[in-house]
Amino acid sequence: MFAQPVSAIAAVFVVISSAGAMSTAIAQANQMPLGGSRSSLQLAQAPSRPRPDEAQWLRELNLNANQMRQIQAIRQQYQSQLNQERQALQQASQELRQLMTTNASADQIRQKFTQVQTLRQKLANTRLDSMLAIRTVLNPQQRQKLGELMGRKNKQLRDWASDRNF
Repeated sequence: MFAQPVSAIAAVFVVISSAGAMSTAIAQANQMPLGGSRSSLQLAQAPSRPRPDEAQWLRELNLNANQMRQIQAIRQQYQSQLNQERQALQQASQELRQLMTTNASADQIRQKFTQVQTLRQKLANTRLDSMLAIRTVLNPQQRQKLGELMGRKNKQLRDWASDRNF
């Protein structure tokens, strides 16, 4: 009974984590010519290449050009906010690590830890908002397929974690 809620939470986490990566891959696939190969100029201009699993998701979702444009617009809408939140989280996390190496009081460390947790939650909420916006672009079959793909990714994460005794 406990495994199902944990799996659901893990699936949501994977979706949230994948939203930015998926939209990056969509944006890059949108720039690819019909023949499927990119020029060196396109490769140089692309911010980063999609990971193989992201590119696979894009193919399996069978997005049309309009969907790809809509998802790219959603990605651009959230990109700045996500970057700012990631940067704030990284800075607070570094400050927490530094506090742990000093003679800081337990209260100071707890306050910084609370700040880090709050920033993590804020980032997760923004990622979820982004994914929910992307979700509205997908048709029911694509949503179903995305659920299947997330299930596979979730299983991979569980297997990876169990291999490392997490």
